Amino acid sequence: MEKNLNMREVARQANVSVATVSRALRSPDKVAAPTVARVQAAAESLGYVYNATAGDILKGRSTVIGLLVPAVGNALFGETLHGIQDVALAAGYSVIQGTTRYNETSEAMLVDSMLQRRVHALILTGMTYNMEARIQRLASEAGLRVVVVWEKPVKGKSISYVGFDNRDAARRMTEHLVDLGHHRIGLIAGPYSRVGRARCRLEGYRDALQGAGIPFDPDLVIERHPDLLDGREAMEALMALPERPSAVFATSDLLAIGALKAARSLGLSVPGDVSVSGFDDLDVVAYMNPPLTTMRVDAYRIGQLAAQVAIEPAGNPARHYCLDSDLVLRGSVGPCPKGT
Repeated sequence: MEKNLNMREVARQANVSVATVSRALRSPDKVAAPTVARVQAAAESLGYVYNATAGDILKGRSTVIGLLVPAVGNALFGETLHGIQDVALAAGYSVIQGTTRYNETSEAMLVDSMLQRRVHALILTGMTYNMEARIQRLASEAGLRVVVVWEKPVKGKSISYVGFDNRDAARRMTEHLVDLGHHRIGLIAGPYSRVGRARCRLEGYRDALQGAGIPFDPDLVIERHPDLLDGREAMEALMALPERPSAVFATSDLLAIGALKAARSLGLSVPGDVSVSGFDDLDVVAYMNPPLTTMRVDAYRIGQLAAQVAIEPAGNPARHYCLDSDLVLRGSVGPCPKGT
């Protein structure tokens, strides 16, 4: 027979008050462990599920964090999510996630959906240029806790940032290629026409070329979504140029893996004929053939810090964390071949 379950039945079976049941299920860290165990056992035996949304209304605050990522297929964003979720769950918060696919319309709709669910905070993996003014307004006027991850902190705003200097990281990678004698360097870039961190990586590439006195050649830059197929197609296009590059810097490891596949398909040796470097240091790239030279970013730590900032009270000042990035040297990059 179907039961109309409520807290009173759980309280009766656990031999505690209704208030104790509510506290034990809502904030178990504030109730003695044996009591929590007894309440949880009673709830499980009765099939009772605590309504967290109703609990949030009673408390007058939300315990939900909204997270927007551009893609779920990128393992790096997965590491950031793990960091966010580990901290959030330990603090009694839950995380709901949406995927923008780098689409401005999807991004705007997902932000609206998160707001309708009255999230306590919103964590954004960057944001498109058109969304920035609205997010700033939500943070300053609506009192929403907003954290942007994966981008360099921008001080003087009410938005919190947990990221690193994308421009500096890309500059250092390009300088490494220049130091090895490469003067014609292709760039397979992310969607820099819409996303700030991708634009910063393009600017870092240009900074390094300018510093070395190498003219910028727009034919060597291809804008793509960071996935395997786009990386392969972009590499094929670069290798089809009348004067092809001796090195290719892909601004994500997924693009770089696609580029390596294209090089093999074209019968090119890496790094004998062309060097290939990436960005992110996904676990898999150390096991590629050859292992991939890349930039390492602590994606899990970014997630941890973002969640710690997100769960603070909305009125707290904005936080800004700029983490280090490291150049990881492996076998996919070598000196410029003679005669090129």
